[in-house]
Amino acid sequence: MQCLMMNAMRVLGALICFACGTAMTLEPSATASSAELEFDHVWIVVARDAPERAALEKAGLKISPDVNRHNGQGTASITADFQNSYIELMWPDPTVSVAPGAERGVEKFKNRMNWRTSGWCPIGIGLHRVGTATPLPFATWTIAPDWMPKGTAIEILTARDDTKSPSFFIEPDVLAVKERAKSDKNDPTSRSLQHGIGVKRITEIRLVRPKGYQPVAAFSYLEKAGILHSSEGNEWAVEITFDGGQKSQTKDLRPDLPLIIHY
Repeated sequence: MQCLMMNAMRVLGALICFACGTAMTLEPSATASSAELEFDHVWIVVARDAPERAALEKAGLKISPDVNRHNGQGTASITADFQNSYIELMWPDPTVSVAPGAERGVEKFKNRMNWRTSGWCPIGIGLHRVGTATPLPFATWTIAPDWMPKGTAIEILTARDDTKSPSFFIEPDVLAVKERAKSDKNDPTSRSLQHGIGVKRITEIRLVRPKGYQPVAAFSYLEKAGILHSSEGNEWAVEITFDGGQKSQTKDLRPDLPLIIHY
């Protein structure tokens, strides 16, 4: 599994909700405060070199120029960056090193990449803490691949042997997305935030879960906390709303990507 911090961390190591009656915001809620968790970013596992990027670009989103190589993890990725988050397209890459013992992780990414035939979920939801690390009411585990800063780790909320659920994980603070100032078109570092459809911030997120999927403890916990919402559909997808959906526009990127955007 891999997540990036925008800009500086990419140099170091690299890395939704449709208004169906109720709205959900990514701002901290009273319920979520007990977990002290907030949404950080989302990734989708795609084919090698991400030909699916064309779907994002056609939808009016700008792809950052860097390709992030996740040494020790065997994956690479590209991102579409926003002021408070990013969408990451990630793939197993045979040109990226795999640390001894990490082979199982690469196989999981391959299964997620082939999700339509494997039955796995291609989506990962990254979180970050906003306070003291509070123990969660279910078992978690950690990874610390080579690309990450020494002494840090990603906490995984999805069980090791789960072959059906999204990947839920908590970024260490050094990798967590920090709210960025409004982009300045004259600043080269902020040009990647200037999207053709004018979106700035991710404000809502919803997971579409296939019929018959039974949410695991982490899924239910995050939904109850108001960090994400979910609805039932024919197959996995993620719905992302930008800027409160103020333009009342929707673009469905399926079947190229299991992604629907509202802005």
